[in-house]
Order: sequence, then structure tokens, then C-alpha cells
Amino acid sequence: MDKDEQLHDELMAAFREYFKANQKWLNENTKRAGMDVRWWLSEIRRICSARRVKIQEWREWKNEDMKQIKAKRKANQNQDKGTPSDTN
Repeated sequence: MDKDEQLHDELMAAFREYFKANQKWLNENTKRAGMDVRWWLSEIRRICSARRVKIQEWREWKNEDMKQIKAKRKANQNQDKGTPSDTN
């Protein structure tokens, strides 16, 4: 499984656990339930930060990839301009 997919799955699982903990906190209103909710929120923040890093890495890779593609296109266009066209 790709690291990005793994982070997404972890985030979804953490959110489900947060939801359960939050419901318990709202219903029971105990100190322990409040601590659990806060812990899951912290865990969600940690996973979100890791996911943001992966997305930024992808974006940088994609930008570099596009630069290479554009450079190849430009080289091909310049090569085509240097070749005389046959318009007879």
C-alpha cells in the first residue's frame, strides 16, 4: 500500500475514533472522555501534518516533471523551426 493511501486510511480511522470519543464525552461529560477526545484531535493533527508533507512532495515532483516536459517541447519546437518546410 502506498504511504499516501496509508496516511489517508489512518486519518479516516482516527476520525472515526474521534467521533466515538466525542459522543462519549457529550453523553457522559467525564474528565477521561474529554482527555480521549483531545488525544484523538492531537492524533488527527499529526496525521494531517504527515499527509500535507506527502502532498507537498508530490506537488514538487509534479512541478519538476512539468518543467522537463516543457523543456522537451521547446527543444522540439526549436528543432522544427531550424528545418526548412517543403511548401512546393
